[in-house]
Amino acid sequence: MKYIYWIFVLGTVILRRLIFPLIYLVIPLRKYIRNVIYNYHLNNGIILKRLWERNPSLNYDGTKWLLNGGTHSSITGTVQKRDVSKLLYWFILPMWLLLDDDANEDTYSSGFNETITKGERKKWMPKRIKGSLEQGIQDSIDCELSCNIKGNSFDLGDERARCPLFNFWSVFWWTLRNPAYNFNYKFNQLCDDKLVFKIVIAGRVFGWLEHGKLGNTQCYSWEFGKKDK
Repeated sequence: MKYIYWIFVLGTVILRRLIFPLIYLVIPLRKYIRNVIYNYHLNNGIILKRLWERNPSLNYDGTKWLLNGGTHSSITGTVQKRDVSKLLYWFILPMWLLLDDDANEDTYSSGFNETITKGERKKWMPKRIKGSLEQGIQDSIDCELSCNIKGNSFDLGDERARCPLFNFWSVFWWTLRNPAYNFNYKFNQLCDDKLVFKIVIAGRVFGWLEHGKLGNTQCYSWEFGKKDK
C-alpha cells in the first residue's frame, strides 16, 4: 500500500502541472470551498498538517474553530463550524486542490510579484503585465492597512475572505510557480508511519523524509530524487 500511495502522489505531481489553469474557475467560490474542507478535517480529526500547525480549537460556544499561532497572521483565524458530509467533501475536494492556501495574498504572493517586477524578468516582461503585478503588490498593502489582515488561508480561515485579493496576472505567475499547490498539502505531507519508506539510489532519496512534528507525532514529506543528507 505504501508504494502504491507514493506512486499515486507522483501522479498528482504530474497532473497538477497540467490542470492548474482551472484555478480561475474555482477562485470565485474559494471562501465556501475552504470552509467545507477545513470543517471536514477538523470535525473528523483527519490531519491536514498545515492546518493542524495552527493548533485549532473550538471557541467557548462551539460555533467556530479558532486557528492559533499562525506563522504569518496578524489575527486569530476562525472557521465557522458546520457539518460536512463525506459526499460533499469529496465533491468539493478537487476544487480545493486547485488553490494554494499557503499563498500570503489569498490567491497569489506579492513577494513573488516583486521578484518579477524588480528582478531580471522585468527586462522582458510586457509593461501591461508588469503594471498588473505592481497593482497586485499595492492591493496587498491596501488590504493590510484597511482590514488589518495579513496571512494565508491556513492562518486566517474564514477571516481571509474579509479582504479578498485577486489579480489575474499575479495569480497566473504564482500558480505557474506553485501549480495547484493544495495537492502538496493534502497528499505530499503526511503523519502516518504506515505509509513511510525511504530508498536511496546514487545518493538520491525516493520515498519520504522527516518533515517536522505535530506534538509527538512525526510527519514526513514526499521526495523524488532529493539529495540525501
